[in-house]
Amino acid sequence: MAIIGFKNIIMHYSFKLSALILAFILWFPSTGTSQISNPDTELNTIESGMILAQTLEGSHFNEFWNYQFYFNNGMKVHITFSAANFGSLKDPVTGVRISVFNHDDELYQVSREYPLSRLVQDEEKSLFKLRDDRDVYFEGKLPERHRVVVKTSKDGVEYDIDLQLNNIQKGFKLGNGMYQIGGEQVGIVTHIPYAEASGHVTINGNRERVNGTAYMDHTWQNQTTTRLMHSGYRVIVHNSSNNWDLLYVMLPNESSNNETIGHRVYNSDGKLHTASVENIEVVASQSAFGSKIPRIIDMKLSDESAIRISRSEDDERFAVLGELSWIARRAARTFLGGEVIDYRGEATLMETGIRPKHGEYNFFFVD
Repeated sequence: MAIIGFKNIIMHYSFKLSALILAFILWFPSTGTSQISNPDTELNTIESGMILAQTLEGSHFNEFWNYQFYFNNGMKVHITFSAANFGSLKDPVTGVRISVFNHDDELYQVSREYPLSRLVQDEEKSLFKLRDDRDVYFEGKLPERHRVVVKTSKDGVEYDIDLQLNNIQKGFKLGNGMYQIGGEQVGIVTHIPYAEASGHVTINGNRERVNGTAYMDHTWQNQTTTRLMHSGYRVIVHNSSNNWDLLYVMLPNESSNNETIGHRVYNSDGKLHTASVENIEVVASQSAFGSKIPRIIDMKLSDESAIRISRSEDDERFAVLGELSWIARRAARTFLGGEVIDYRGEATLMETGIRPKHGEYNFFFVD
């Protein structure tokens, strides 16, 4: 009876759970950690069709398109599109997760989901639309043009986001774009390392015109085991189209010597540089929103260089299961093996002999 009762709880909340789990499962490739490896550090171009879904087959898969926008008026917008199959837990779905920081001095966070069968993909238009009768999509062949539109509502809050990208820098993948953890592969490519962004962000009729920069990476895998990863780290530095720095790292839960998968790619006066991140070390931790998380992290790279990331300002905390009741949240944590807590804010990237670079951090931790 206990097992049946638990299953009923999970199925009762599965519709609401699945949209939230989408962001969670990204960090959990399956099986053991016997092998952790990065692809070679040669930067290769991305085929135009690669912006569309790379999975969508089999009993399990998950895929994410992570957009981050930083505007001159201090507003920050994070939009994550997703597609996932949870096997017996839930029918396949697509989803969108939105975070808007500093819109009229407020923070807004929302998740929505749709049946996978309603997904529209058009390779010629580079269109990925979550539902045929909803304005929730991205489209436009890179690097020529791109647009992100999200019009939705939830819990009495209406969102109308329409952002146009220009001056888009060419995307890249390291080697073949595939990273290895145990017996599984994780695909990671960066479609938009840097772009100029403009448009509007409207919430409950309050429209703000925005201008700034944009970034987008794309991650996928074919498994959904949720007990492997310890944490994940992004740092985005956007100074200009010829001067930017990107860091994307994931730390497996049982990694020996804190070995990681991930990379650093940066543009210095128009010249690209790249290296894999070999391992990380937490130098100091400090509280953020009531939780203790790393404040200073040292990272060793494959080119024998080292960098230090220092968290300087915390903007928001997002609990992936935070929208659930405590009963559903407890059931979900038991089923998933934990909960991912998402932190965002400002950080400084430091390297010996180079002036510190100030940018944005995006850290994830399993609790």
